[in-house]
Amino acid sequence: MYEVSMLLQGIWLQFRQIAPYWAGGLIAGSLVSVFLSDKITEKMTNLPAGNLRAMFSVVIPLCVASFLGIVSPLCMYGTVPIIAALGKKGVPQHLLACFMVSSILLNPNIMLLSFALGAGLAIARLALSFLSGILAGALVCLFFRDKELFSFKRFAEQKEKQKKKFFSDLFKAFRITAPYLLFGLTLTAVFDRYIPPDWISAMFGAKRGLGVLFAATLSIPLYACGGGTIPLINAWLHAGMGSGDAMTFMLAGPAVKINNLSAVKMILGAKNFLIYLTYCLVFAMLCGFIINVILN
Repeated sequence: MYEVSMLLQGIWLQFRQIAPYWAGGLIAGSLVSVFLSDKITEKMTNLPAGNLRAMFSVVIPLCVASFLGIVSPLCMYGTVPIIAALGKKGVPQHLLACFMVSSILLNPNIMLLSFALGAGLAIARLALSFLSGILAGALVCLFFRDKELFSFKRFAEQKEKQKKKFFSDLFKAFRITAPYLLFGLTLTAVFDRYIPPDWISAMFGAKRGLGVLFAATLSIPLYACGGGTIPLINAWLHAGMGSGDAMTFMLAGPAVKINNLSAVKMILGAKNFLIYLTYCLVFAMLCGFIINVILN
Protein backbone atom coordinates (compact mmCIF):
# COMPACT_ATOMS: atom_id res chain seq x y z
CA MET A 1 0.00 0.00 0.00
CA TYR A 2 2.87 2.35 0.73
CA GLU A 3 4.26 1.99 -2.79
CA VAL A 4 0.82 2.54 -4.32
CA SER A 5 0.36 5.64 -2.19
CA MET A 6 3.72 7.03 -3.31
CA LEU A 7 2.90 6.38 -6.96
CA LEU A 8 -0.47 8.11 -6.63
CA GLN A 9 1.22 11.06 -4.95
CA GLY A 10 3.69 11.26 -7.85
CA ILE A 11 0.87 11.16 -10.40
CA TRP A 12 -0.96 13.94 -8.56
CA LEU A 13 2.12 16.16 -8.34
CA GLN A 14 2.81 15.74 -12.07
CA PHE A 15 -0.84 16.40 -12.91
CA ARG A 16 -0.88 19.66 -10.92
CA GLN A 17 2.08 20.91 -12.96
CA ILE A 18 0.70 19.99 -16.37
CA ALA A 19 -3.05 20.50 -15.85
CA PRO A 20 -3.16 24.24 -16.80
CA TYR A 21 -1.29 23.56 -20.06
CA TRP A 22 -3.49 20.55 -20.84
CA ALA A 23 -6.70 22.51 -20.21
CA GLY A 24 -5.45 25.45 -22.28
CA GLY A 25 -4.48 23.13 -25.11
CA LEU A 26 -7.87 21.41 -25.12
CA ILE A 27 -9.69 24.73 -25.24
CA ALA A 28 -7.44 26.14 -27.97
CA GLY A 29 -7.73 22.98 -30.07
CA SER A 30 -11.51 22.91 -29.79
CA LEU A 31 -11.84 26.60 -30.65
CA VAL A 32 -9.81 26.05 -33.81
CA SER A 33 -11.65 22.83 -34.64
CA VAL A 34 -15.09 24.39 -34.34
CA PHE A 35 -14.53 27.87 -35.73
CA LEU A 36 -11.53 27.64 -38.06
CA SER A 37 -11.35 24.12 -39.54
CA ASP A 38 -13.42 24.95 -42.61
CA LYS A 39 -11.41 28.12 -43.22
CA ILE A 40 -8.14 26.18 -42.96
CA THR A 41 -9.38 23.62 -45.49
CA GLU A 42 -10.61 26.38 -47.80
CA LYS A 43 -7.29 28.22 -47.56
CA MET A 44 -5.37 25.04 -48.40
CA THR A 45 -7.60 24.42 -51.40
CA ASN A 46 -6.96 27.92 -52.75
CA LEU A 47 -3.19 28.05 -52.26
CA PRO A 48 -1.29 28.69 -55.51
CA ALA A 49 0.98 25.91 -56.72
CA GLY A 50 3.90 28.28 -57.34
CA ASN A 51 6.40 28.36 -60.19
CA LEU A 52 9.57 26.30 -59.86
CA ARG A 53 11.46 28.89 -61.89
CA ALA A 54 10.60 31.52 -59.30
CA MET A 55 11.47 29.94 -55.96
CA PHE A 56 9.96 32.84 -54.03
CA SER A 57 6.54 31.98 -55.42
CA VAL A 58 6.98 28.41 -54.15
CA VAL A 59 8.29 29.31 -50.69
CA ILE A 60 5.37 31.54 -49.73
CA PRO A 61 2.67 28.86 -50.35
CA LEU A 62 4.84 26.33 -48.50
CA CYS A 63 5.11 28.66 -45.50
CA VAL A 64 1.35 29.15 -45.48
CA ALA A 65 0.69 25.41 -45.84
CA SER A 66 3.07 24.57 -42.99
CA PHE A 67 1.50 27.22 -40.76
CA LEU A 68 -2.00 25.91 -41.54
CA GLY A 69 -0.86 22.40 -40.72
CA ILE A 70 0.39 23.49 -37.30
CA VAL A 71 -2.66 25.53 -36.33
CA SER A 72 -5.08 22.85 -37.47
CA PRO A 73 -6.36 20.41 -34.83
CA LEU A 74 -6.36 17.59 -37.38
CA CYS A 75 -3.58 15.60 -35.74
CA MET A 76 -5.92 14.68 -32.92
CA TYR A 77 -8.79 13.50 -35.10
CA GLY A 78 -6.93 12.27 -38.17
CA THR A 79 -4.92 14.34 -40.62
CA VAL A 80 -4.81 11.80 -43.41
CA PRO A 81 -8.53 11.82 -44.42
CA ILE A 82 -8.30 15.60 -44.82
CA ILE A 83 -5.17 15.20 -46.96
CA ALA A 84 -7.08 12.78 -49.18
CA ALA A 85 -9.99 15.22 -49.51
CA LEU A 86 -7.66 18.10 -50.37
CA GLY A 87 -5.81 15.92 -52.90
CA LYS A 88 -9.04 15.09 -54.67
CA LYS A 89 -9.75 18.82 -54.90
CA GLY A 90 -6.51 19.33 -56.82
CA VAL A 91 -4.19 20.74 -54.15
CA PRO A 92 -0.58 20.23 -55.43
CA GLN A 93 1.21 17.32 -53.79
CA HIS A 94 4.15 19.37 -52.49
CA LEU A 95 1.68 21.52 -50.53
CA LEU A 96 -0.09 18.40 -49.30
CA ALA A 97 3.22 16.96 -48.09
CA CYS A 98 4.07 20.22 -46.35
CA PHE A 99 0.67 20.41 -44.65
CA MET A 100 0.74 16.71 -43.69
CA VAL A 101 4.16 16.74 -42.05
CA SER A 102 3.66 19.92 -40.01
CA SER A 103 0.15 18.86 -38.98
CA ILE A 104 1.36 15.47 -37.78
CA LEU A 105 4.22 17.03 -35.81
CA LEU A 106 2.25 19.70 -33.97
CA ASN A 107 -1.19 21.15 -33.25
CA PRO A 108 -2.49 23.88 -30.91
CA ASN A 109 -3.14 21.44 -28.08
CA ILE A 110 0.39 19.97 -28.09
CA MET A 111 1.91 23.40 -28.69
CA LEU A 112 0.50 24.79 -25.45
CA LEU A 113 1.31 21.59 -23.57
CA SER A 114 4.93 21.91 -24.68
CA PHE A 115 5.29 25.10 -22.64
CA ALA A 116 5.26 22.86 -19.56
CA LEU A 117 8.81 21.96 -20.65
CA GLY A 118 9.83 25.62 -20.77
CA ALA A 119 9.35 28.39 -23.30
CA GLY A 120 12.66 27.71 -25.03
CA LEU A 121 11.89 24.11 -25.94
CA ALA A 122 8.29 24.93 -26.85
CA ILE A 123 9.30 27.71 -29.25
CA ALA A 124 12.07 25.54 -30.72
CA ARG A 125 9.54 22.74 -31.27
CA LEU A 126 7.23 25.16 -33.04
CA ALA A 127 9.99 26.53 -35.28
CA LEU A 128 11.36 23.09 -36.20
CA SER A 129 7.92 21.64 -36.91
CA PHE A 130 7.25 24.62 -39.18
CA LEU A 131 10.62 24.14 -40.90
CA SER A 132 10.09 20.39 -41.28
CA GLY A 133 6.88 20.94 -43.19
CA ILE A 134 8.47 23.52 -45.50
CA LEU A 135 11.50 21.32 -46.18
CA ALA A 136 9.31 18.28 -46.87
CA GLY A 137 7.26 20.27 -49.37
CA ALA A 138 10.38 21.68 -51.03
CA LEU A 139 11.89 18.20 -51.42
CA VAL A 140 8.68 16.88 -52.95
CA CYS A 141 8.63 19.88 -55.28
CA LEU A 142 12.19 19.10 -56.43
CA PHE A 143 12.17 15.30 -56.62
CA PHE A 144 8.54 14.41 -57.35
CA ARG A 145 7.75 16.90 -60.10
CA ASP A 146 6.97 14.10 -62.56
CA LYS A 147 6.16 11.37 -60.04
CA GLU A 148 3.12 10.56 -57.99
CA LEU A 149 3.68 10.82 -54.25
CA PHE A 150 0.13 10.28 -53.01
CA SER A 151 -2.49 7.75 -54.03
CA PHE A 152 -6.05 8.25 -52.85
CA LYS A 153 -7.65 5.31 -54.66
CA ARG A 154 -8.11 3.34 -51.45
CA PHE A 155 -9.66 6.27 -49.63
CA ALA A 156 -13.42 6.48 -49.55
CA GLU A 157 -15.18 9.73 -50.18
CA GLN A 158 -15.75 11.70 -47.01
CA LYS A 159 -19.26 12.07 -45.78
CA GLU A 160 -20.63 15.53 -45.35
CA LYS A 161 -19.49 16.90 -42.03
CA GLN A 162 -21.98 17.83 -39.38
CA LYS A 163 -21.60 21.24 -37.82
CA LYS A 164 -19.40 21.01 -34.75
CA LYS A 165 -20.35 22.41 -31.36
CA PHE A 166 -17.69 23.73 -29.04
CA PHE A 167 -18.53 21.87 -25.83
CA SER A 168 -19.12 18.53 -27.55
CA ASP A 169 -15.80 18.94 -29.38
CA LEU A 170 -14.09 19.88 -26.12
CA PHE A 171 -15.52 16.81 -24.40
CA LYS A 172 -14.38 14.62 -27.31
CA ALA A 173 -10.87 16.05 -27.06
CA PHE A 174 -10.88 15.43 -23.30
CA ARG A 175 -12.11 11.86 -23.77
CA ILE A 176 -9.42 11.10 -26.36
CA THR A 177 -6.46 12.67 -24.55
CA ALA A 178 -7.24 11.87 -20.90
CA PRO A 179 -6.31 8.14 -21.02
CA TYR A 180 -3.00 8.94 -22.75
CA LEU A 181 -2.24 11.67 -20.25
CA LEU A 182 -2.98 9.31 -17.36
CA PHE A 183 -0.70 6.71 -18.96
CA GLY A 184 2.06 9.29 -19.30
CA LEU A 185 1.65 10.49 -15.71
CA THR A 186 1.73 6.92 -14.42
CA LEU A 187 4.82 6.10 -16.48
CA THR A 188 6.50 9.25 -15.15
CA ALA A 189 5.64 8.38 -11.53
CA VAL A 190 7.09 4.88 -12.02
CA PHE A 191 10.21 6.40 -13.56
CA ASP A 192 10.65 8.87 -10.69
CA ARG A 193 10.17 6.13 -8.13
CA TYR A 194 12.19 3.26 -9.53
CA ILE A 195 14.62 4.44 -12.22
CA PRO A 196 17.90 5.98 -10.95
CA PRO A 197 18.54 9.40 -12.53
CA ASP A 198 22.10 8.29 -13.25
CA TRP A 199 20.75 5.88 -15.85
CA ILE A 200 19.17 8.71 -17.79
CA SER A 201 22.31 10.83 -17.49
CA ALA A 202 24.37 7.94 -18.82
CA MET A 203 22.00 7.29 -21.74
CA PHE A 204 21.21 10.86 -22.75
CA GLY A 205 24.25 12.74 -21.46
CA ALA A 206 25.01 15.77 -23.60
CA LYS A 207 28.47 14.40 -24.44
CA ARG A 208 27.07 11.15 -25.84
CA GLY A 209 26.45 11.35 -29.56
CA LEU A 210 24.12 8.36 -29.35
CA GLY A 211 21.63 10.28 -27.23
CA VAL A 212 19.57 11.39 -30.22
CA LEU A 213 19.55 7.82 -31.54
CA PHE A 214 18.30 6.50 -28.18
CA ALA A 215 15.62 9.22 -28.13
CA ALA A 216 14.43 8.35 -31.64
CA THR A 217 14.36 4.66 -30.76
CA LEU A 218 12.42 5.18 -27.52
CA SER A 219 9.86 7.32 -29.33
CA ILE A 220 8.66 4.24 -31.25
CA PRO A 221 7.20 2.32 -28.28
CA LEU A 222 6.56 5.25 -25.93
CA TYR A 223 5.02 7.99 -28.09
CA ALA A 224 1.34 7.06 -27.93
CA CYS A 225 0.10 10.64 -27.57
CA GLY A 226 1.94 13.96 -27.56
CA GLY A 227 0.29 15.17 -24.38
CA GLY A 228 0.97 11.96 -22.53
CA THR A 229 4.70 12.18 -23.20
CA ILE A 230 5.17 15.72 -21.86
CA PRO A 231 5.46 14.74 -18.17
CA LEU A 232 7.83 11.90 -19.09
CA ILE A 233 10.08 14.21 -21.13
CA ASN A 234 10.01 16.72 -18.28
CA ALA A 235 11.20 14.06 -15.83
CA TRP A 236 13.93 12.95 -18.24
CA LEU A 237 15.14 16.52 -18.66
CA HIS A 238 15.45 16.94 -14.90
CA ALA A 239 17.35 13.64 -14.75
CA GLY A 240 19.96 14.77 -17.26
CA MET A 241 18.47 14.32 -20.72
CA GLY A 242 19.87 16.83 -23.22
CA SER A 243 17.55 19.38 -24.83
CA GLY A 244 18.49 18.07 -28.25
CA ASP A 245 17.59 14.51 -27.25
CA ALA A 246 14.23 15.74 -25.97
CA MET A 247 13.64 17.55 -29.25
CA THR A 248 14.48 14.40 -31.21
CA PHE A 249 11.90 12.49 -29.17
CA MET A 250 9.24 15.16 -29.77
CA LEU A 251 9.90 15.38 -33.52
CA ALA A 252 10.35 11.66 -34.19
CA GLY A 253 7.47 10.51 -31.97
CA PRO A 254 4.54 11.82 -34.03
CA ALA A 255 6.09 10.42 -37.22
CA VAL A 256 6.24 6.90 -35.76
CA LYS A 257 3.00 7.09 -33.80
CA ILE A 258 1.31 3.75 -34.46
CA ASN A 259 -2.18 4.99 -35.32
CA ASN A 260 -0.68 7.48 -37.82
CA LEU A 261 1.53 5.00 -39.64
CA SER A 262 -1.08 2.74 -41.23
CA ALA A 263 -3.13 5.68 -42.51
CA VAL A 264 -0.06 7.47 -43.89
CA LYS A 265 1.07 4.27 -45.61
CA MET A 266 -2.38 3.97 -47.17
CA ILE A 267 -1.99 7.21 -49.11
CA LEU A 268 1.74 6.98 -49.81
CA GLY A 269 2.30 3.34 -50.68
CA ALA A 270 5.18 1.23 -49.36
CA LYS A 271 8.08 2.93 -51.17
CA ASN A 272 7.02 6.52 -50.55
CA PHE A 273 6.06 5.63 -46.97
CA LEU A 274 9.65 4.55 -46.31
CA ILE A 275 10.87 7.83 -47.78
CA TYR A 276 8.51 9.75 -45.48
CA LEU A 277 9.60 7.77 -42.43
CA THR A 278 13.29 8.17 -43.24
CA TYR A 279 12.88 11.92 -43.76
CA CYS A 280 11.08 12.43 -40.44
CA LEU A 281 13.56 10.37 -38.42
CA VAL A 282 16.66 11.87 -40.05
CA PHE A 283 15.28 15.40 -39.62
CA ALA A 284 14.48 14.73 -35.94
CA MET A 285 17.91 13.30 -35.17
CA LEU A 286 19.73 16.01 -37.11
CA CYS A 287 17.86 18.74 -35.22
CA GLY A 288 18.59 17.05 -31.91
CA PHE A 289 22.28 16.71 -32.70
CA ILE A 290 22.57 20.37 -33.75
CA ILE A 291 20.78 21.57 -30.60
CA ASN A 292 23.09 19.47 -28.40
CA VAL A 293 26.17 20.86 -30.18
CA ILE A 294 24.94 24.47 -29.85
CA LEU A 295 24.01 24.14 -26.16
CA ASN A 296 27.15 22.25 -25.21
